[in-house]
Amino acid sequence: MRTFLAAYTIRVVKNKERGEKENQSPQYCTLSSFDGHNDFRNVMENFLNHLKINIKNEIYKTYMKVLRIENEGRSICGILESGIYGLSSNIRDVDTDSIAHKKKKNHADVLPFYLLAYIPEDTDEGILILQRTGKYGIRSNFGSSIEKYFSAHYRGFTVEINTLLQEEIIKKILYSGTIKKLRCVKYQAPVDSFDGLDDGHNETSYNMEVVLSANRIPVMEKIKSFFDLKENVRSLIELRDFNFSYDTVKVEVEVDGSLRTFDLGHLNRTRTYFDISDSTRLDADDHPVFESIHEITKCYLNEMIEQMYPSLR
Repeated sequence: MRTFLAAYTIRVVKNKERGEKENQSPQYCTLSSFDGHNDFRNVMENFLNHLKINIKNEIYKTYMKVLRIENEGRSICGILESGIYGLSSNIRDVDTDSIAHKKKKNHADVLPFYLLAYIPEDTDEGILILQRTGKYGIRSNFGSSIEKYFSAHYRGFTVEINTLLQEEIIKKILYSGTIKKLRCVKYQAPVDSFDGLDDGHNETSYNMEVVLSANRIPVMEKIKSFFDLKENVRSLIELRDFNFSYDTVKVEVEVDGSLRTFDLGHLNRTRTYFDISDSTRLDADDHPVFESIHEITKCYLNEMIEQMYPSLR
């Protein structure tokens, strides 16, 4: 399976008091002293130690346990095992189609996941980086667990974790890489756009793409203009020989041997997943070696710090 790093922002919010307007802007707290004396970096370490013992959530039938914690200044990283339980099932050997194991309701199929939290001083925003393995991740499980733990220990405050949407980081990645593929995408193209697809029944809509692929696509100047002038994404590529009005452009860029994809028409929803599958070393079970994924993640973190907190460099 492919291995990714997913980046999030992490903040502490002071809860609204009775009488405050609901539409009032949230009051974000300085992480190193969010309530006047407690440091959220220490809270994160305490929470991870808490997960060494408190491993089950009986309501959601989830299992999560910390296997390793490392401290590096304002950063804390480690390995968590996570999975779900509550249903019995057969585990089959796909080569022989035979039942290799009978999974019981109290058995959890767990995977290891790396995480790194960076909690800078004197700012109201930190960075949380979580490993994803294929379609599997720990964002929901980890997020709900720390939110519950934090609210129980620090009344009047809430942890807020959001996908890191950082246009400057996306621009830097695009500008420093090699664009390998462009996808001009039209959503819900009508069936009558395609000969042979109308079967005489209900009309069906399809997504339609025009794909440009090469070792290097010379479109960087247009992309820079797109960002600088805040142009509409439909002005980025002109398809002269096609009667094709697309809705968005997806860019696949190669940086240091890794591929990343960005949807230029929906940057506000872009998730900066970083594919590290081809650059991380694997153990005997095909999981990333801690030292390998840790070094890659630190470089990725430094890239974001350079954009988000330049005064700390």
